[in-house]
Amino acid sequence: MKELLRRRLCFFGITFLSAVWMAFMLSGPPDDAYDSYYGERVMVSGKVSRKEIKANSYAVYLSGVRIAEVSGDSGAESKKYKSDKAIYGESRLMDSGLVCYLGTEGRTYDALPCMGERICVEGKIGEFRIATNPGQFDMKNYYLYKGYGANMYADAWESASAEYSLYREWLWRIRCYLGNVYDSIMDPDDAGIMRAMILGDKSELSDDIKELYRMNGIAHILAISGLHISIIGFGLYKLMRRTTMPVTPAVCVSALIMLSYAEMTGQGTSTVRAVTMFLIMTGADVLRRSYDLPTALVISAMTSVLTNPYELMTSGFWMSYMAVGGVAIFYPAVKQKIRIEDRYLRAVLSAVCSGICVTVFTMPLIALSYYEIPVYSVLLNLAVIPLMTVLMLTGLLALAVGCISTAAGCIMALPCHLVMSMYSFLCETIDKLPFHNYICGVPSALQVALFYGILILVIAYGKKLKLYQRILAMPVALAVLLYRLPSDFSVTMLDVGQGDGICVSSEKTVCMIDGGSSSKKDLFKYTIMPFLKYNGYSKVDCWFISHPDSDHTSGLIEMLETEDMGGIEIGRIILPDAYGVHDDCGELISLADSHNVEVVYFSSGAQLSDESGMRILCLHPDEGYRTDDVNSYSEVLEVSHGSFAGIFTGDATVESEENVFEILEDEGIRESLKYPDGGYPVLKVGHHGSHTSSGEKWLSWVSPSIALISVGENNSYGHPHEDVLERLGQHGADVFRTDESGAVTIKEHKDGIEISCFCD
Repeated sequence: MKELLRRRLCFFGITFLSAVWMAFMLSGPPDDAYDSYYGERVMVSGKVSRKEIKANSYAVYLSGVRIAEVSGDSGAESKKYKSDKAIYGESRLMDSGLVCYLGTEGRTYDALPCMGERICVEGKIGEFRIATNPGQFDMKNYYLYKGYGANMYADAWESASAEYSLYREWLWRIRCYLGNVYDSIMDPDDAGIMRAMILGDKSELSDDIKELYRMNGIAHILAISGLHISIIGFGLYKLMRRTTMPVTPAVCVSALIMLSYAEMTGQGTSTVRAVTMFLIMTGADVLRRSYDLPTALVISAMTSVLTNPYELMTSGFWMSYMAVGGVAIFYPAVKQKIRIEDRYLRAVLSAVCSGICVTVFTMPLIALSYYEIPVYSVLLNLAVIPLMTVLMLTGLLALAVGCISTAAGCIMALPCHLVMSMYSFLCETIDKLPFHNYICGVPSALQVALFYGILILVIAYGKKLKLYQRILAMPVALAVLLYRLPSDFSVTMLDVGQGDGICVSSEKTVCMIDGGSSSKKDLFKYTIMPFLKYNGYSKVDCWFISHPDSDHTSGLIEMLETEDMGGIEIGRIILPDAYGVHDDCGELISLADSHNVEVVYFSSGAQLSDESGMRILCLHPDEGYRTDDVNSYSEVLEVSHGSFAGIFTGDATVESEENVFEILEDEGIRESLKYPDGGYPVLKVGHHGSHTSSGEKWLSWVSPSIALISVGENNSYGHPHEDVLERLGQHGADVFRTDESGAVTIKEHKDGIEISCFCD
């Protein structure tokens, strides 16, 4: 701590960053300037600040955006009128930028707008996807923090000015050219990795490789960081110094090259950090001053924040700076008073210890971002990081040779292929090891604060602590961070769009009821899996499928089609015991068999319970139930725990409801009910609120005080239907809809039940 106080600039920087972060935590994300324009056709103008190549379009990032007017008229005169207004300022200047997607059909690089050019674009303003479920990535906030408030799929665009940045445009074209060289000398997967590593271009990076690297804790190799600057920047600087070039010109030339490299590769957070620290280090040579790593790190962070203060709210910023902080601040505190004479042993232990310190120091950020920890990442990085230098040098050499000769470039790329193949082999091997990923869930703010509090004590009092105390502090801090308190009973109706997906969990058991959507793609990847991991659920003990329609099964099928099921186990899949269900669910049953997941069938009277007191009782269908409508054999389940009791209906129809009444004439089943005479606090409304369900007799029996409706926003079916909403209102039910409230969670406490909506 005394050393930190002596570093006055460093101390001031940390205080400044902490104050800005606290202010933004209290104020939240910036205002959405485009809120009133969503869905409207507009003409906008703006300067091209960035360009990216996407799968089906070119993305052009506009700054200094002006919106001319809202109009449905796209005639030639109206378009020219709006264009003039947008260019000459008779318009609204927006506080944030706009991401425009230009179709690729018939386009070449030459046909795209140039960097720094002002263009006019016509199209509809669209909103980035917002998080409506716990654990879901909030793309809207991410782009707001980066300075972009909305998107637009352009119908047409035109240049509004002949002025542009020749320097930035040529850097972009060089990047595209070099990317094409990699494409010509390597196979697609290798080229995608090298594009990301060397050029900062992830447009061709395979999603499978990206996920494989992330799951094993080596995704950092895909970002341009300190290693790149060390090899490229310091390589050039030292080369010029060895040719007897004076310090100042060598620094100026290498600085210009590295600034250009940062601009060419997109100025990512890690790149800006590394280049800034490079400039500080070389500047220290010019001024003949010593270089202090912690101070340089803090100055770099302040530079990023002064450029865009909202960088502090992105996980990428913290991951980048805390990783270096682990090396610059935490590792020196841990290794104090350790003396090893043998230089080779010292080098190996230094690599191992610094890797452990970086992993530990960034562990809360990994848990907060991904809700899981790659257990073997430290060991894997011991093999990966040393080979990074080889990979980069051979990759740069192959690129240089490939610019001259494609055939020679292919030969020079062979070492790159061997290293990347080894990376994939190591990752796939570790994936087969037990406990390779620990799903920890999201830690609380208190856990994170206590974790870093322990590490700060080590940093502040390292000299006074014995070696075993400094080492013991790390597992103690990890235990505090990763410990999960027993959870209360809860029911969460996820926002899956037009479909159903409900999670029921107690202290002992996690169950899903359905998991599908007809309006959202990749439902498991982007909604169900993040939710389960966010809550620390590594296993779904029972997955109930009410009936086989895709809007109830697509997410589960996607999960079963994933080789490792996202690292989440399934105990049993429970299907309704109705006539024909085996054929109707054939694909699902086959996929379950391929993962050795047991499939069982529930009919009226079947139930499961656990030690915490949770019970799920099947009310419908009865065994072998026959119907021409698969909706009518939907499972109807009573879920109860303590003071909570609810009826969950899938897409059950009025026919199903009538059959429940017939089943309840069986005294054995009736006596098993939580409330034999009806009057349940919670009802999951059947068939997304369709008038084919929720008949008057049914609502009179259930008599819910809380009605849950899972429904997609602006769905084509008109769900929920007005007559159903009216009947629910007449019975005094408070209606909660996923299209309005996002995920809805009900928790059971000693004093009753508590309901919360994710988007409120």
